[in-house]
Amino acid sequence: MIRFVLVLLITAAVIAGATLLAWQQQWLALPSFFYQTLILLAFSTALIYRYLYRVDKSEYFVQLYLLTMTVKLLAYGVYNVFVVLQDKAGATANVVFFMAVYAIFTVLEISFLYRRISRF
Repeated sequence: MIRFVLVLLITAAVIAGATLLAWQQQWLALPSFFYQTLILLAFSTALIYRYLYRVDKSEYFVQLYLLTMTVKLLAYGVYNVFVVLQDKAGATANVVFFMAVYAIFTVLEISFLYRRISRF
């Protein structure tokens, strides 16, 4: 559990550093909701992983994982609509950044959860 949180924080720091470096080099535009998106995704990924990690009922794991994915996608959809309505000019940069970070954190979450459930 602690290993996942450490890897998640290191990944978030690397993403932040790489994005800020790319912005300084003028390779891409910095999303206006850069920090908010990164914090939201890291925090929610850690919470969901913690919940799924502590589930003792392995026969319901798939259903619980699908439920968390559904809730997460609905909440993230609301967040993205809010971001787009707040900054229409920077909507593309914000949504692309969100999708990239979401994909990275989801791969990280799945790889750690797979290692966990393969031990059952």
